[in-house]
Amino acid sequence: MRAAPVAIALVLAASPSAWAAAAGAGVAPDADAGLATDAGAGPVTDAGAAEPVAEIAVDAGAPPAVEAFAPVEAVTAAAPVPQFEPPPSGPEVRLSASLSALAALDTRFESPRGAELSENVAELSLRARLGADVKVSEHVRAYVEARAWLRAVTERDFDRTKAFLEPQLGEAYVDFYSPRVDVRVGNQRVVLGASPVASPVDVFNPRELRESFLFAEPDVAAVPVPAVKATGEVGAVSYLAAYAPFFIPSRYALFGQDEGLLQPALAPAIPFRRIDPTVEDALQPHLSETKRPLPFLGDLALSAAYRARVTVRASWAWVNEKLPQVTIDPELSRLLQSQAQGQMVDPALALSVQSRLSANETLFTGTYARQHVLALSATALLGPGQLDVDLAYSPRQTFFDVDFSPLNKASFTAVATYALAEDSPWLWSVTAMAMVVPDVHARERLALLEPPTATGVDRTVFFPLLIAQVGRTFLDGRLSASLRAAFEPFQQSLALSPKVAWLGVEGLELFAGAEFYEGPTYSAFGYFGRNDRVVLGATWTPW
Repeated sequence: MRAAPVAIALVLAASPSAWAAAAGAGVAPDADAGLATDAGAGPVTDAGAAEPVAEIAVDAGAPPAVEAFAPVEAVTAAAPVPQFEPPPSGPEVRLSASLSALAALDTRFESPRGAELSENVAELSLRARLGADVKVSEHVRAYVEARAWLRAVTERDFDRTKAFLEPQLGEAYVDFYSPRVDVRVGNQRVVLGASPVASPVDVFNPRELRESFLFAEPDVAAVPVPAVKATGEVGAVSYLAAYAPFFIPSRYALFGQDEGLLQPALAPAIPFRRIDPTVEDALQPHLSETKRPLPFLGDLALSAAYRARVTVRASWAWVNEKLPQVTIDPELSRLLQSQAQGQMVDPALALSVQSRLSANETLFTGTYARQHVLALSATALLGPGQLDVDLAYSPRQTFFDVDFSPLNKASFTAVATYALAEDSPWLWSVTAMAMVVPDVHARERLALLEPPTATGVDRTVFFPLLIAQVGRTFLDGRLSASLRAAFEPFQQSLALSPKVAWLGVEGLELFAGAEFYEGPTYSAFGYFGRNDRVVLGATWTPW
């Protein structure tokens, strides 16, 4: 699923050292006795000896009788002293790195040259990551990851060709371990909920919405944020508490990208092409906002889980939404629409807007609302797979009308994922999501969630979604084939992505695939239907 103006979400292992000591067995010393006989002689003593050695009685014609010696107890040798290896003289460091490349070409060039919000038809993307995991001691661990993203795109006939290089800080934190609580401080990912796909309570971290839903790398889908997190266990109950003091928005393209929030099918008529392509990517995150949340009025999250055959977790998150609520004054909207369509501007309308601007009246706002999310989650092994279920309620969530104006509504969301949990050449998972939005008025229509015929009566909106993945490896894991799909049944919109990958060289994956989007213009996936494309790529992981 591409980025859309609705929230459709998509340890260090330490090996203990051991030592063994072998005990040596002692052997009793040999006793040597010398015998001397003299015919008719009495007791014989060893010459120079202080004590008689042995007394022997001789009978004529009989062999001498040897006196029996008392047994001597064996003496066991002392066990050797165990040899301990000296402790490490410094921290243990483990490095990790990866480099991925992706080239994509659209299957159809649909937008005419020079059109507003014209589509990109070709893309080249490179992502690099370097991480260092440092075990300082048994109680302290540090991790830091640097990332970089280079992306170049072009429209048909190489119009509006542009590229950007974006250095990024990945996860970068310090862990402190103790018997009762573990604390992590720094840039990090805070995972809430059970379902690995589209968990409705996983709202603590912003999202990277500038990449394809079908080919995005899982480790870049959630953006790490500066936070403090504490985790621990009390008996069978585990807990998590997290606080992020500073606001970080989601990373998104507003216009001019295949993943942009504003598409030709659904966008206010604003003349974006007046912005030069060399600067538009840097400007976009600020064009839709006028105010950000104050520092330290940050995000909070609490959760507690009871671990048994079925693990049950309760979670609460109080966060700033990561996409802005944008409101454009109706007069300004009509004026911009007339200019963008090349129509004659109403002089009275232009004068009114000019007068209001001269009076410092606000005609445009983009702010971030706060949201509560309450959730119950459960995880259990059932047969060959694992079942993860999330049930969430939010008393206020931002949706968007078809004219891109924000709508504040309560919502109920259920997500269930069943995935294979056994070793197998097969890999599959199925996710079912259902969202219920009550109290939608007759004049309102939730963008991408409802068909055009939904208006006219007050109603409760029901939005279902199915996501599935199936794959198999061949040739001892060197070859794999997979298929990802997402389907929204009410408007029958579909996203589909086949992929074939070759892992013939250790650490190197080569892949080829495609992605297709079908459905009505105002459906969840038809909104991005113009972006069907074929993809070639590679991922190299040296460590």
